[in-house]
Amino acid sequence: MDYKAIGKRVRLRRQIVELTQEQLAEKIGVCTSFVGHIERGTRKLSVETLYALCKVLETSADFIIGI
Repeated sequence: MDYKAIGKRVRLRRQIVELTQEQLAEKIGVCTSFVGHIERGTRKLSVETLYALCKVLETSADFIIGI
């Protein structure tokens, strides 16, 4: 799985819905630095985190993982 590409799509959607990393982190229940790691592709996502991202970012898991 290409985690850097996933991170780019997460960042794109976050910017589209006009959230800061801090706001996104609060809404999905993680720390701000973890959101930064996701966006840089240096951390893997759990299913729970992916689900929360999809809900908050108003997108599908298919888009996030690049299907």
